[in-house]
Amino acid sequence: MNTRQLQTDKNQKLYHALLGILLVCALAMMMLLSYWACKYSYYGAVDGRTRGVLVGDKTWAHIAVFLAASLCAMGIDKVLMKKDKSQQEKICLCTLIVTSVIAFILGVFYVCKNPYYPVGDQINTTAFAAYCRDGNFSMLSIGGYVGMYQQQKGLAILYEILFTLFGDFNYRPAKILHVVWWILTILAGYGFLKLNTDRPVFRMLYCVMMLGCFPLLFYLPYIYGDVLSISFGIILFYGVAAYEHSGQKRYIALASFAAGLAVLARKNTWIILIGVGIYAVLVCLKKKKGQYLLAGFAILLTAALTVKAVDVMYEYRSGYPSDIGIPSILWIAMGLQETDGMAGVYNRYQQTTFAEHDFQQEPAAQEGKEYIRERLREFRENPAMARDFFKRKLEDQWIEPLFSSLKATESFDTDGEPLSSGITSLYYGNIHETVWKLANYYQSIVYLAGLVLGIALCGRWWQKKEIPTALWLPLIGIVGGFLFSIIWEAQSRYVFPYYVFLILFVPMGLYETGRAISRLPKHRRKTTEQN
Repeated sequence: MNTRQLQTDKNQKLYHALLGILLVCALAMMMLLSYWACKYSYYGAVDGRTRGVLVGDKTWAHIAVFLAASLCAMGIDKVLMKKDKSQQEKICLCTLIVTSVIAFILGVFYVCKNPYYPVGDQINTTAFAAYCRDGNFSMLSIGGYVGMYQQQKGLAILYEILFTLFGDFNYRPAKILHVVWWILTILAGYGFLKLNTDRPVFRMLYCVMMLGCFPLLFYLPYIYGDVLSISFGIILFYGVAAYEHSGQKRYIALASFAAGLAVLARKNTWIILIGVGIYAVLVCLKKKKGQYLLAGFAILLTAALTVKAVDVMYEYRSGYPSDIGIPSILWIAMGLQETDGMAGVYNRYQQTTFAEHDFQQEPAAQEGKEYIRERLREFRENPAMARDFFKRKLEDQWIEPLFSSLKATESFDTDGEPLSSGITSLYYGNIHETVWKLANYYQSIVYLAGLVLGIALCGRWWQKKEIPTALWLPLIGIVGGFLFSIIWEAQSRYVFPYYVFLILFVPMGLYETGRAISRLPKHRRKTTEQN
């Protein structure tokens, strides 16, 4: 065996080992989330003045709904497989078109009827964009809002463009664009599954699941970068997968553009971009081609340069230096704190600490590091307390079926008029209860399907069977997002993008479950005949 062959074998073993680590992490995560989601759910408060509570679930009911959905998936697959390829594609295309049309009509209707008006970070960021258009950059000063929260500059430049076109503080165009981003998410996910899976039913089920994702619909009026980052995150997945399949460089350009826009909208997109780097290494090891490393590097470089370009642009326009914001370590310190009986929630710690040190990064960061060391010492000395803390923190984020979508959009501007009966009922009445219950079962389907698929992928990994490498990219992002949620500020909205990415895998999990159920009668007959 020559040296080149030995190196190839080493690469394949390393590739296999890295995938095994990823799958073990994914499987452990899905087991935990599935168990929690079927046992109880987090009923989040809407009005922001009361605390959410855990409510018990009927585990058998959640499992029954999941099994019924799996059998439906299997039934649809059997009907589709009786038709020829051209008919299958026509049915899938019709499903995609109908889903997109319904999403557009429903989304536009909802954002026009919902009188949500931004508060907090949204109004501060968009106000900064409007002020910059008038030449007022005071919010960039040391101690100013954007001076402290430097990550808001990315979203601000997008709103500067929007306000230039439609007028300052005109939020309706942004809401309509969120509907467009929702449709792009459906289209990109559909394309991703078409490239990486061989059964048309997966694309059909994805369309249905995306249309039934209530939290995504309820976040459409939200004047922030969450919907945009979700949409362009999935477009990034599609671009990377399309490049791997075709080798055409235009898909790298698409992925790079999506990465740049997504990271401007939400800084946590860097978790996905780190995943792109890991994915590029895995594919390079698998296919022994360095072009994938170059492609991954191009995407990461584009995202980094996009952020840097915005920094330089604001420095040039304002005269204020960049990189003077709150040290990230203070968010991690806050994520380890207990606040009013809640684990890791926002309590202004990072801003208060920064101000107490006269907005100097180094001493503020040092205090954060000291707090983290002390807190970790407490956890080591009391493991039971640590388990309880992180359990409550993850529950708050991951098993709230609506992912705080109604709580986040509960500030209204009605010009003194009362809320419509429909909006009132959705936020505070009977419709709210019904929607929460439906989203609760939907969440269990997502997590259980992810668990089943995780088991199936582990089986394929153990048997060393081929799995489309492009499927690993969103999976890396999901696992990375889960791990990040353990240490960062606890907020359900922050983990919602990874939940949407997980929906890409739901159709495969439902199919695997349905196929396993359909094999049971055959297995029983075979066992009976042998006896």
